[in-house]
This record gives sequence, structure tokens and C-alpha cells, in this order.
Amino acid sequence: MNEVASAVSTLCGSLWVKLTIIGAITFYLMMVLKEKSKIRSTLAGKIEVARRDRDESIAWAREQAELIGDEDRKRIETMDFTQLREALQTGKVTAENVLRVYYGLAIKAHEKTNCLTGIVKESLDMARELDEKAKDRYYKKPRLFGIPISIKEAVQLAGHHNTWGLAKLIDYLPTEDSYQVMKLKLEGMVPFCQTNIPTTCMTYTCSNSIYGTTKCPQNPSRTSGGSSGGEGALIGSGGSICGLGSDLAGSVRIPAAFSGCCGFKPSATRFSITQIDYDFIPSRSIMTLTEGPMAQDPHAIVEMMRALWSDHFISDHDPSSVPIDFREDLFKEGRKFRVGYYTADGYIDPLPGNQRVVREAVELLKIQGHDLVPFSLENIMRDTGRNAFTLFVADGGARIVERLRDEPMSLWMAPLRYAMYVPLWITKPLGWFFRLMGDTGTADFLLAHPTNASHVSDAVDKVFSCRKQIIQMMKDQKIDLILCPSTIFPAPPHSLPNTIPHTAMLSTMLWNAMDFPAGVVTTGSWTKQDEDELKSYPVKGLAERVIKQRCRNNVGLPLSVQIVAPAFRDEMVLRVMVDLFDAVKNRAM
Repeated sequence: MNEVASAVSTLCGSLWVKLTIIGAITFYLMMVLKEKSKIRSTLAGKIEVARRDRDESIAWAREQAELIGDEDRKRIETMDFTQLREALQTGKVTAENVLRVYYGLAIKAHEKTNCLTGIVKESLDMARELDEKAKDRYYKKPRLFGIPISIKEAVQLAGHHNTWGLAKLIDYLPTEDSYQVMKLKLEGMVPFCQTNIPTTCMTYTCSNSIYGTTKCPQNPSRTSGGSSGGEGALIGSGGSICGLGSDLAGSVRIPAAFSGCCGFKPSATRFSITQIDYDFIPSRSIMTLTEGPMAQDPHAIVEMMRALWSDHFISDHDPSSVPIDFREDLFKEGRKFRVGYYTADGYIDPLPGNQRVVREAVELLKIQGHDLVPFSLENIMRDTGRNAFTLFVADGGARIVERLRDEPMSLWMAPLRYAMYVPLWITKPLGWFFRLMGDTGTADFLLAHPTNASHVSDAVDKVFSCRKQIIQMMKDQKIDLILCPSTIFPAPPHSLPNTIPHTAMLSTMLWNAMDFPAGVVTTGSWTKQDEDELKSYPVKGLAERVIKQRCRNNVGLPLSVQIVAPAFRDEMVLRVMVDLFDAVKNRAM
């Protein structure tokens, strides 16, 4: 009897322990789910407020835009940057009237592409203050007096959102402008709106849970690019004459290419980057991030760079920035350069149209008097690519995972979260499988994930080795600049950038890793012949297969080329950008 009682007691005790453990685990999971639900609810409320603030500011700007007469509006709308600048300098138009016109143009662009995150209301007071100063006959107008400028939302603008597309950062408002914005304001520019970005700014599509998805101006089913995608769409739609974005792996140049405008990434240390909050990106000293201008034509970019480098304002505020003035000797009109060119880098081949415009640019620059010679990257693209990816995920993606924790994701950005959670025991075998299949692009992307500190250290050394190699190659061949594709395809569907290996963006990323200044100029558009030739595009791996399948029906989409030079030769890049743009313009006449 005692044995039975003891057995029952033991059974009950064991059952009680198990139930207690199960109950504790259940309670913990319920608390976690409750907390996550609370966070999601809080973020949803913040998103609603942010969207309401944006819509209210746009409604305000619409009212302001209607206060200018049709004659003045039409006159200002037809001016290019050079004409607008001259009209503002001579007083033929006022800063206030120009601003009201661009309020209206920006709203039209937004209705077409969803590119705005808000209007900067104090811009109207800034314009009025400039006009008031101009009434004093002794007042010397700054070189960019009254020019309106749009600002990427991830670039600091005092008192305005700087979320990086993350709902959890909606409440953060910078207390000071980016030093580049400060300097441009001193030169008379008027920041009048902020533009959309993708979540974390770590991709080349443009979508987030706060402001939605930005569309390509020429085709709403295609992306405007990223991460400065709002800038690209706004400028490409004529809603801004110039803007300021930022570029880590092509974030200025890709949107310029996809949306049909121009963009420039300067040598990283000629700008200040100390205010840019990108602490979730490891190895930032290797993958150089910098702010950079975008515009409808490169003449505007040149004048912005002249203003930014007219003195040592930036380096005085940030001693880590190199104090180099704008080098007129390198930009001098009529100066001719020896330019190496390639249409394919030997890694992932650009589509037919993207190669064709490079060949056309070669002929146009020859007419301008430049010396064009073939150039090969040899192994540099692949070696840089796989080691650059290692540095991007040097922490295994932990920082990005942390940033995305509990973050609501838009449809097109969801794959970014899932990719960061894939463990090494899956990515490594997959990488070796693709390598055995001969798909080097996909294999390099998957095998890039580091397993130890030595792997990361080796990647740093190899990127620097590639820098040394390409500079020596250019010296040996007496090449000043390189002309090459800006992207390997025109604006793709919104979903494509986050569903194929990011080796597809190496056309621009390479030059961040090399720290070469790089500019993009739109020179043409995709033709029916390009579409026909796409049928014979060679498929070497997963990326090419997906690109060929998804990037069809491209007729009319913008196409561009990229011009690069070694560090601190920025003005040479700008010179060739202007020469090429003018040659394209003259060809169209």
C-alpha cells in the first residue's frame, strides 16, 4: 500500500514539475508575443502620424504653389539649371517664386512616383529672407542664391525626420544639418523637401513601411533605384532641379541610372561623413560612404561641387575631411584625357542596351577630343566583389538583424530580413553547390559570409590589394579615367533587387571599395533592338537567369554610363560628365 502511495506521489510530483515548466514557458511566450504586439501597435501609431504629417505638408505646399501666376510659373518651369541660376542672380525671378514653382513640380512628381517624405515648410521663410537681403544694393548674392534643393531623408536636416526607413527611428530628429547641407545653405540653396528611401538604405530598390514604395518615373512597375530612390524619382520626373543623396555602394548612381538623371559620388574624404548614422554597417572605412549630388544635368552638379569646395568649411567642422579646394586646373574646359573603357567586366555581363550606350559614349567623347582606349579589369571585379561582401556582413549580419527586430517591413523589403536570418550551415553548403554548378556569382555571394576574424582581415587586405592593382594598371597604360556601365540592367521590377544576389550591383559598388569618385550620366534609352538582342543574352548563373526572365519589356527606360577616376581626381570626372552630357544634347538637336 505504501509502495502504491509512493508511486502515485512520485508520478504527481513529476507531472507537477512538467506542468510547471510548460506553464512557465507558455507564460514567457505569451509575454513576448504581448510585448511584440505592443511594439507593433506603437510603431503602427507612429507610422500613421508620420504619414499624416507628410500629407499635411504636401497639402500646405499645394496651396503655396497656387499663389504664383501662370506666366511666371511657365517661365520658371522651362529654365534649366544654368538659366535659373542666371535669372536668380540678375533678379529676373525671385527665390520665393522659384520655390513656389518647385513646390508644384515636386507634388506632381510625388503623385506619379510616391517620392516625397515631406515638404520643408521653413523653406518659404528662407526664400523670403534671401529676397529681402537682395533688396540691399550692397548685398552680394551667394553663387547658388535661391536654388531649391531636395534632400534624401537619410541625410541630416535639422528638425526633420532621419529614419533610414525604420519606423523605430521616427521620433529621432537631428539637431543640426549635415555639414554639406550647412555649406549649401550658406551658398544660397534652399532645402525644400525630403525624399524617400528603402528600409536601412541597404538595397537598390526603394520601399519602407512608413512612406511606401517609390516608382520609376518612366514605368510604375519598375523601381526608381536605391537607396536615394526618392531623389532619383523626383529629379527624373522634373520635380527638383538638383538634390543631395548619399552613396555606399551606388546609392546615388543607381537611382540616377534607373530614373534618368545624373549623379555623382565624390572621393569619400573630401566630404564629411561623421554625422551619417550607419553604425549597423561593419568595416565602414573600407566601403566608403559619402553624400553626393544628383541633378537633371551635370552642370548643376559642377556648381554644387564648386560651392562645397570653395573653402575649407567642411574640413573646419570635420578635421577628418581633406581640405582640398575645387581644382579648376583639372576641370578646365577643353582639357582632354585618356579614357579607358569596357562594356563588360568579366563577371556578370550587362544587358545589351547597357553595353550599347557605353560604345556610343566612346564615339561621342572621341568627337570631344578625348583619347579612348580599351581597358580590362582582369580579376578585379570578382576579387573586390566577394571580399567587399565579406566586409558588409563581417558581423554575420547581427547589426542589421538588430535594426530590423520588430520592424514592420513592406512587401518588397521582407526578403532582406529573411536573408539576414539564414545560418552559415545553410549558406556555406549552398555556396559550394553553386560553385560546383559553375555559378561563380551566386557562389561568391553565399561564401562571402565570414566564419572568423582572420577571414575578415584577409578581405580587408584583398580589397586594398585590388586598389593597388587597378591604380598600377591605369598608370602603366597612362589612363586618366575609366568609362564603363553604370548598371547591368535598366530599372528592374520592384521585387528583383532583394531576390537575387547583390553581386548584381557590383558595377557601382566596386568604385566605393576603390574609393574612386564616380559619376553617372543618362545618355539614352532602351530600344526595340536592345529588346531583340536580350533573347541571346548569355546565362551563366542564377543572377543572369533571373535578370533575363524579369528584365523584359524595357523599351523607353533610361540608360546611362559611368565615369570614374582615382581618388581626388573628382574634377576630371566632372569634366568628362559635362562633355558627354553636352555631346548627347548636341546629338539630339
